[in-house]
Amino acid sequence: MQFCLTALLALSLLAPTGASAATIERLETTHAANRYTLSFDVVLDAERNRVWHIMTDYDRLTRVSDVIVKSAILNTTDQNRQRVGVTLRACVLIFCKTMKKVVDIQARPQDDIVVIGVPALSDFSYSVEHWRVSAVDGKTRLRYDAEMVPDFFIPPIIGPWLVRHFLEGEIKATAIKVEELARHE
Repeated sequence: MQFCLTALLALSLLAPTGASAATIERLETTHAANRYTLSFDVVLDAERNRVWHIMTDYDRLTRVSDVIVKSAILNTTDQNRQRVGVTLRACVLIFCKTMKKVVDIQARPQDDIVVIGVPALSDFSYSVEHWRVSAVDGKTRLRYDAEMVPDFFIPPIIGPWLVRHFLEGEIKATAIKVEELARHE
């Protein structure tokens, strides 16, 4: 469940509002020894440069996902490297969890974003996320790969199932929100 939220920093980029052409083409999750991996491809009905701008507006990530309750740039090394703090709150069934995550983000314009968690400042002992953003026939393809180890308990029997179920809905909701934002920016 909480892993879902980190993915939401990731997915933090992807809350429903109106019609959408967003298509989840692939979603894979695995779990072994408290390590979660997540990969997905989603195609957004939005122009790539606008999507890139929304995804790299780290101070305003709350507008793309209801799970992200706070985001802020903590430090900027240069135009493409920032340290970002994010507070996430997710509920799955009756379980709710608030998580904090500090990440170092390196954006390689306009197609690559690497997000590395800072374990000493996060609720994850390990976190590496990679976004690839590409234009496809006037739309935008987002490819996401992540590997994370939460520093909190997730029930092993239901955890992986909840992660997948939660993420599938959240990816779609966030994709719809990003499409909507892209139309108006």
